[in-house]
Amino acid sequence: MKRVLLTTLTTGSRMATFCQCIESLQQQKINDTLSVDILVVENNKTHNQAVVEAIARYQHAPFTIHHQLETTAGIPFARNNGLRFGQQQGFDYLAFVDDDAIADPNWILTLFSALQDHNVQVTTGPQFPIYPDNTETLYTAAKVYHERKLTDGTTLSWAATNNVLLDLNFFAQNQLAFNNQLIFGGEDKALFQQVSRHGGKILWVQNAIISEFISPERLSLKWALKRRFRIGATELQIESCINSQAKSYVRCLFKGSAYLAKGALLLLPDAILPKRSILNSLGDLAHGCGFFYGLFANVKSYT
Repeated sequence: MKRVLLTTLTTGSRMATFCQCIESLQQQKINDTLSVDILVVENNKTHNQAVVEAIARYQHAPFTIHHQLETTAGIPFARNNGLRFGQQQGFDYLAFVDDDAIADPNWILTLFSALQDHNVQVTTGPQFPIYPDNTETLYTAAKVYHERKLTDGTTLSWAATNNVLLDLNFFAQNQLAFNNQLIFGGEDKALFQQVSRHGGKILWVQNAIISEFISPERLSLKWALKRRFRIGATELQIESCINSQAKSYVRCLFKGSAYLAKGALLLLPDAILPKRSILNSLGDLAHGCGFFYGLFANVKSYT
């Protein structure tokens, strides 16, 4: 029987969705080929009492909940805490899901079955948005709130930690961990890009579904464009984890130019055609500008 650890990170700032996330993990359907525990990594200087009380409330459910406190602020530190815990405690596989999302009841079994059947080291799937009622098309049609659209069974070059299952033994053998310097995003992409370099494979599993609550605070032009800008601005740091400095600069120059050209080309159609969002072309322009910003400066905040 394989041991699987379901992991979510939290600071306690999103308690309503955190509780729904834990509930969805406790409702996972499994078979006799795997056993499941849950790990909450709290990224705070001291324990948040609301988080402690929530974990205690759900301990009676089918799966044991472990609680780790990571006092160094930053997503990669918290993720590495989970990675170390899983390895030290003898788990075979580790899954990540965000604390503002809920998992389909068959989520982990679907990821696990695909990983076993196809003999791969990482499986990942989509994260679908859950919008507040009456959200405008400007936002529902914007790509910044949506997962990549891929065909089931596609082999990928990278994955995101919003919906992923990984082979802990493979990661331990190849000494793979999240880059603690990427505290403003991209630490997951940088890590998973290294999987194929060590002979591993990442598989897209379309039916392994996570759904993310989109908070009203994120439904703004400012948030969407800052998000796209930040993704572009961190790309040089991500590229530099696997490529030479010169190659990384060339790739970012090319990608930044391509996003700027795409954004300029689609700006008018996105502005006037129905069922399209001008946030897509504006987002491409912001993304492209981010690439060039990242060539000369580091990102100072996470969005």
